[in-house]
Parts: sequence; structure tokens; C-alpha cells
Amino acid sequence: MIMMVLGIALIVVGSMLDFMFRSRMASIGYKWALFQGGAFDYSRYHKVRKENGWAAWPVYVMWGAIVCGLVLLIAGFFSYFGTSPRSRG
Repeated sequence: MIMMVLGIALIVVGSMLDFMFRSRMASIGYKWALFQGGAFDYSRYHKVRKENGWAAWPVYVMWGAIVCGLVLLIAGFFSYFGTSPRSRG
């Protein structure tokens, strides 16, 4: 159960960081950043961040948090609910 909670927490942290990047892009005039969903271009963020003095490491933390969160969530799901089917008898 703790793995599922940690997985959800890491996904929430990654989502909050993603929203921060999108709001930064929207604040400098990239008006569709908040509405692009999965089509958001992080390479464009990296080009603009150099001009504005933003650090690059939060993007890598965001991706790490999302990936680790998904892994923990899936592992926690299988450890909590099990992987063997129940008998119907």
C-alpha cells in the first residue's frame, strides 16, 4: 500500500512541476502552453529557459518523478492485489 501512495505522490509532484513549466511559458507569451496536454514541447522550454535564466534540472526531476511514480504505482498495485487469478468455485 505504501508503494501506491508514494507512486501517487511522485506523480502529483511531477504534475505540479509540469504545470510550473507551462505557466512559465504562458507568462512569457506562449499562450497555448497550458492547453497543449501531451503535445507540450519541452525542447522549446529549454531554448527559452536559457534566455530567462531558468534552471534545467527541474525538467529532469519532473520526468524522473513521473517515471518512478508510475513504476511504484504499478508495483504497489501488483503487490497489494496480487498477480494470481482467483478461483471461481
